[in-house]
Amino acid sequence: MGRRRSFLRHAARARRRALTLQGVVGSTIGVGLTLAAPEAWAQTSSTSKPAKEAPAAQSKDDMALPGINVQGEREQYNQFKIEQPSLYKLPDPIQDTPQSITVIPEKIMEERAFFTLRDALRTVPGVAIAAGEGGGRQGDNLTLRGFPAGNDIFIDGVRDLGQYTRDTFNLEAIEVLKGPSSVLFGRGSTGGVINQVTKTPKLTPFYEVGGTVGWPGPSGRATADLNYSLRELRRRAPEPAVLEGRHTGTRLRQHQHLGRRALGRHRAQRPDPADRQLLLPVRRQPPRLRPALPPRRAGAGAPRQLLRSARSRLRARRRQHRTIRFEHDFNDNVRFRNTLRLASIDRGSLVSIPAIVGGPFTTLPVNQIQVDRTGTQRAQLDQYVLNNAEVVAKFNTWQFKHTLVGGVDTGYETSEIQRYTFTNVPSTTLVNPFAFPDLSGIGRVKNANSDAHATSLGVYAVDEMAITEWLRIMGGLRYDLFDADFRNAFLGQKFSRTDTAVSPRTALIIQPTKQQTYYFSYGQSFNPSAENLSLAVNNADTPPETSTSYEVGAKLDLLQGGALGITTALFQINKNNARTTDPALGVMVLEGKQRVRGFELQLVGRPLPTWNILAGYTYLDSRVVEALEVVNGIPVKGKRIQNVPKNTFSLWTTWDITPQWQVGGGTFDVGERFANNTNTNSAPGYVRADVTAAWRPVKPFEFRMNIQNLADSVFFEQVHPSHVIPGAGRTFLFTGTFSF
Repeated sequence: MGRRRSFLRHAARARRRALTLQGVVGSTIGVGLTLAAPEAWAQTSSTSKPAKEAPAAQSKDDMALPGINVQGEREQYNQFKIEQPSLYKLPDPIQDTPQSITVIPEKIMEERAFFTLRDALRTVPGVAIAAGEGGGRQGDNLTLRGFPAGNDIFIDGVRDLGQYTRDTFNLEAIEVLKGPSSVLFGRGSTGGVINQVTKTPKLTPFYEVGGTVGWPGPSGRATADLNYSLRELRRRAPEPAVLEGRHTGTRLRQHQHLGRRALGRHRAQRPDPADRQLLLPVRRQPPRLRPALPPRRAGAGAPRQLLRSARSRLRARRRQHRTIRFEHDFNDNVRFRNTLRLASIDRGSLVSIPAIVGGPFTTLPVNQIQVDRTGTQRAQLDQYVLNNAEVVAKFNTWQFKHTLVGGVDTGYETSEIQRYTFTNVPSTTLVNPFAFPDLSGIGRVKNANSDAHATSLGVYAVDEMAITEWLRIMGGLRYDLFDADFRNAFLGQKFSRTDTAVSPRTALIIQPTKQQTYYFSYGQSFNPSAENLSLAVNNADTPPETSTSYEVGAKLDLLQGGALGITTALFQINKNNARTTDPALGVMVLEGKQRVRGFELQLVGRPLPTWNILAGYTYLDSRVVEALEVVNGIPVKGKRIQNVPKNTFSLWTTWDITPQWQVGGGTFDVGERFANNTNTNSAPGYVRADVTAAWRPVKPFEFRMNIQNLADSVFFEQVHPSHVIPGAGRTFLFTGTFSF
């Protein structure tokens, strides 16, 4: 107790001194080591970090000064309901923003033991996980409100390119902004965008270390989250401290291995009270293993044993990016931020995708079905430099109040790819696959060697004008230029495209009281053919697709202080010039139409002082309205869009029984999804239940147990037209954290 009181006194003095200094320097380091995990895990850490405010609810000052809780019990702030987005682009509170927004705070990721972005996004209804291609796109593939969103992932408002699995060790929150958002984010964003909010240094020091072990496995994970003052550190030690983490890996199940290591180091400076500088170098290593299964066929599901024969390896040799951010407050009404990101992703993969010989609808008995294990190998280097400069200004014209958001996005991206396929790979049986076939006779053939580079420019402005205290209107416009060059050295082909697009946005907001918001919004987005830095004969001359969105919604804050929030929305997204292949010419033309209509309901907050809840439901009615393709005699027109479940539901709730004990549980409910646009192949719907229990004997320590997939359900989580990937079975996780 004497040391604890001494530490608190020292922290209080440091805080008072920081408030009077014009220059403040801080640093935070986070380290994560994962030794095998079924990919349904996320980082766990204690809920008792000293001096830590609610995630993603910061003010304009990223280096906030929260208080210190010295009581031996859980924090009593609303841990699930986030009030303010982290983005400059969205200066209003979530309650006042005319758009559906779901925020997954760090608290939920800790309680649910979610270790990857993909795991955390299961909490968001309307998001469906897709499987990657064997030799093509892999990593975090998903659909949002019925449309692909793999290229619509951002970090702190700047696009996060690259095909890899994102870890949550360095995140304070994940923000999912739904509906077309090209006016703020540029190309893509048909169904919305996913923004990762990274941890930033705080003035008050805190330190946390944690570890997780799990079964089946054995498996493990170790993390450290350190926030300290460089000035104080240098005063006490003649040499700067170095923190290094490494691992050698371990076994998941028989013949399976998964490993990740990551290091994040942040440094912040405040040379002037109006300035904030933040340096965010991050290094990450995604997982090595990506098992895959053949598609579901009528009357039989693929056994889990087949995982053992999928001798796949997915490895990013190096994944790193560096972010430099500068902020300046000209006055209380004008703020400026510039974010520069440089990234390099050196990635290699060797993937074996089992496929049923004769197709997924073979009539052979299950014990006679053979499975091909044709492998593909891929080496890819992606690099990019992106810069986003944005300003937020508040001013009055006559009696009208304005909030103007403007910005300029510039970027340069490159991608180099080499791909190989393997021949004479032995097949195996579906029921009893053999994991160690004779590979002496296989051969390797190169089938792709390409490189691409693209330059982008975007200029945007969005003005929100308050006509009265209860009525506001919003209007915005963005101009984009996207110039891409693609070369396929293997086939001796070169393609170039230069596309321009104008994306508008309008909204009407009615607020009878501060606790009620009703809105109507309209927006557009565009998707150029070279969006993925790839062009071919069939799409090199195809202009961008454009989409329009209409949304009517309501947001209500209930109970004292708005402790419980309810949001609901009706929406429709039309892609009126979708790409479709002309059967006569064999090229893509913009003569298709796709439509998604839906309804969304979300409940989040703290109904009682000891009860937290996040629940949501989304209904999606997707349809291919017009299409020219006819596949195997089946027209695509009139079918449902692939990987779009009609119904998705998510629930997570926790109850603090005492200051020392917490219990919680939740579920995912995902409806049937079609794996292709002819709707001949589907993955059945599934329900997965999770539970947790935590014990905190004294404030610095917390011990948590998670059981994921409590009923040990067999389900297909990731869907692709040619294969599916199953979800993890019942998993036990035990986590201990120590914070001081």
